[in-house]
Amino acid sequence: MITEEREVKVSDRVKKVLIVDDSETFLMYMSILMRRMGFDKIIPANNGIEALKLLGILMPDVVMLDITMPQMDGITALRHIRGNEHTSNIPVIMITTASDNKTYEECERFGCCGYLTKPVNINKLNDILYECMTYKKRSKRRFLRTSFEKKVAVTHSGVTVERYAVSLSECGIYIREKNPFPVGTEVEIALPLRDEKIYLTGTVIYVKGIHGNISNIVPGMAIEFKKLTSNDSEMLRKYIVELLTKDIIEEQDEPFISPDH
Repeated sequence: MITEEREVKVSDRVKKVLIVDDSETFLMYMSILMRRMGFDKIIPANNGIEALKLLGILMPDVVMLDITMPQMDGITALRHIRGNEHTSNIPVIMITTASDNKTYEECERFGCCGYLTKPVNINKLNDILYECMTYKKRSKRRFLRTSFEKKVAVTHSGVTVERYAVSLSECGIYIREKNPFPVGTEVEIALPLRDEKIYLTGTVIYVKGIHGNISNIVPGMAIEFKKLTSNDSEMLRKYIVELLTKDIIEEQDEPFISPDH
């Protein structure tokens, strides 16, 4: 299994995502969600014309484009993106409030890489981003992840220490540690989820020390979970989705984002 920590190397630059929608509220919530998912460079735009101007300057890695907008609709903007040799290879994800075969076929004909309906389902969003976005050496970032600043108990050779985590994914965790264990070290982890803990085993698969650290990754170690049961996997996914969306779901006046499968 390739973990998220293996997939995202320090040398990979930050991925830029251009989100285009005429709803300020949708832009706000999607920007919050995407940053929590680990995409730090989010660029909002209100319409297709603004998006095309930004494209030439910023060259994002992915464009998320609403279909129904004033001042150039999404399909027209998609045609312009595909018709420009400098932007023709940028993956474009189309977003709409209503799904119909005719619109979907038109988007596909002009080369969109994915199609989402509102409210945007977080699992479908993650799957489409996984298909569209490629990292160094053509690796992928498949698993849902979120920031996770909680204390985690890590046990090795009978000694337990508590350290703060930085991020959590469906298959691993990154823990802040100035003296990380060597790669290959087997550990046990007591992971707090809501009001309970689950106990997992894992292997250190990547470390980052203090010296020579010119990246934005804090010193620590990435641990890949091993021998996850189906129940463990389901609990992790549900908890990560909850961390990503719970406050957004409670706050939004109309459904823009959905956590449901």
